[in-house]
Order: sequence, then C-alpha cells, then structure tokens
Amino acid sequence: MNKGVVVLPHIVLNGKTAIENIFKEFKPLMIRNQNSILKTTDIYLEREKNVILIDSLAIEAADKKIVFLAMISGREDGVVVRLYPKVDVEKTEGVKKIIVELAKQLIATFPELKIGETNLDNYFK
Repeated sequence: MNKGVVVLPHIVLNGKTAIENIFKEFKPLMIRNQNSILKTTDIYLEREKNVILIDSLAIEAADKKIVFLAMISGREDGVVVRLYPKVDVEKTEGVKKIIVELAKQLIATFPELKIGETNLDNYFK
C-alpha cells in the first residue's frame, strides 16, 4: 500500500439502477444494541442526481459519538457505497457497519445489484 494513501471503507454494487430510484426508496437505519447505536437520518440528492449523501451517526460506548456523511454514487457499472471523501472520519466498527448496512439495504431493495469490489467483505460473512 502506498504511504500516505488512506483507503476509505467502500462497497461497489454491480448492476444497473438509477440513483434517483435509490433516493426514493431509501429507508433510514436504526440499529441499537447494548453497546452501540447506529442510525441514519436525512438524505440529500445531488443536483445532477448521481450522488446521495446520508447524514449518519455511530455511537459506540458512552464516550464515542461519530457524526459523518455516507455517500452513494453512481458509476458506469453500478453504485459505490462509501464515506464522503472530503471529510476525515475515524473509521470505527460502527462507521463501517453503517456503510455495510446501507449496501445490504440496497441489495434487498434492488436485487439486480450484486456485491463487487469491497474492503469490507468480512462484514458480509
């Protein structure tokens, strides 16, 4: 790996679906267990309708609260679910799990999407 290069958690979903359709079908996440709360709230569709930003929150233990933007972007072979790259966020287990849960929701809603390249494959086992 190149020094100084940060690899963001990401999941490529191969298959065709419009970002605008994802935006219309999106359901907020709320996952609560004894150690954490993972949730998404507001979503925003970019003017060109090729990017969705998702306001996300991961609370892990009483002292760790991370607010960040998840991003779903269209590309020629499908969509990518990842962190919004312009803001530096601690890549905790909760942050990674939100990215994975967003991808799982897309796969369940749009069965034409299949998991492609990812650095989070151990979360799907």
